Amino acid sequence: MSTSTATPRIRSALFILMLAMVAEGLDLVVASFVFPRVMEEWGTSIEDITTLVTLSVVAGAVGGYLAGPLADRFGCRPVIVVCALEFSALTIATAAVPGMAGLMIVRLAACLGLGALVPVVIAQVSELVPGRTRSHMVSLVWSGGAFGFILGSVLAAVVIPAAGWRVLVIVSGVLSIVLVPFLLRVLPRRAERLEEPIPATSHAEAGTAVGTLFTRRYLASTLLTWICFAVGLGVAYLIATYLPLMVEQYGMTAGVAALVTGLFGLCGLLGQLGLGFALRRWDPRSVLAVVWGVGTLGIVLLAVVDLGIAGFLIAISAIAFTIAGSNAVLPTLATALYPARAKATGVSWANGAGQIGRLGGGWAGGAMLAAGFSTTQLFLAIAVPTVAGIVGAVLLRRARRTAEGPADDASLAPAESAIVAGNTTTEARA
Repeated sequence: MSTSTATPRIRSALFILMLAMVAEGLDLVVASFVFPRVMEEWGTSIEDITTLVTLSVVAGAVGGYLAGPLADRFGCRPVIVVCALEFSALTIATAAVPGMAGLMIVRLAACLGLGALVPVVIAQVSELVPGRTRSHMVSLVWSGGAFGFILGSVLAAVVIPAAGWRVLVIVSGVLSIVLVPFLLRVLPRRAERLEEPIPATSHAEAGTAVGTLFTRRYLASTLLTWICFAVGLGVAYLIATYLPLMVEQYGMTAGVAALVTGLFGLCGLLGQLGLGFALRRWDPRSVLAVVWGVGTLGIVLLAVVDLGIAGFLIAISAIAFTIAGSNAVLPTLATALYPARAKATGVSWANGAGQIGRLGGGWAGGAMLAAGFSTTQLFLAIAVPTVAGIVGAVLLRRARRTAEGPADDASLAPAESAIVAGNTTTEARA
């Protein structure tokens, strides 16, 4: 199925779901601009802000772990609507908090809802778009977060100097909360599958959504998917967070470091969009292994070769396109793996593993800088988990053949789909 053959309601639903992901990216960058203003206004220490950022990631992971099983039991629609409303309302309420204690409570509660919202949005997209274009549409909707990051940067540059950080969080929350009526209107109460029937579930395979992830059929693929998520999100977060410091260690000024960081974000967005189209032709596990291989090569070159300014910028752009861009490939690993009864749980728990990877990446980057690692040592250390990720993606492609039977594989070639359909028809007649 392509979006051109989808019903108008499904096309509208996909667009609104992408805007929900834009809200996620918007929140991330708005928070990063608010925290320095909070430190100035309230005299908050950097240690308190670091604690809040860390706990926010944990809250997001917890929200995802809770939301997945709920979505598989009650449907994606109610979970998405409730989480979007909760997250938006609490974001607006942030403007009224009087101090750091209130900010901590409201922010963590908002991140709980946001962490629940994101993976269930992806699960809903995968239900709306079965067939060979599923991976492409999942990655395209996921890339909405990168658009939100850019939008948030522009809003922060305009709103904070003119009206302050409180107005910025109100604007951010309002932009999110206006999506709620549209979500209620366009999201189906049950997934509208236009092409493929939901595969019949045998008595032996029946069980809870969480239990499905750990059955003998899916266990290896589940663990490898979690490794890929942890590596992909963790490495991208580490580089994006500490790139300005690494660039300055490379001998560039703070102004140039800001430009390089902006270039990294832009190339990451282009990578997400480009790799999304690649998924229309190639298996996501193969795409992931290849792009991580190219990204690792760029990381190693930066570590061991003096590329000069031009070479450095080219290498950083390639790393952003592949490492940061691969984040749009990650959710397709889970949506293509699990059956409908466990899809939301599979996506949300894999995303939770990715949040743990982000925590690890943030901690590792800070620890290496505190230990006095040189730029060469930093980049060589970053290459280690990416190599592990490549191995995980390759092994996942092999494990997938065991986990996915023909009826569950949404990426079957047309000829294979016809064979499966023909066999099913023959068995029904018999």
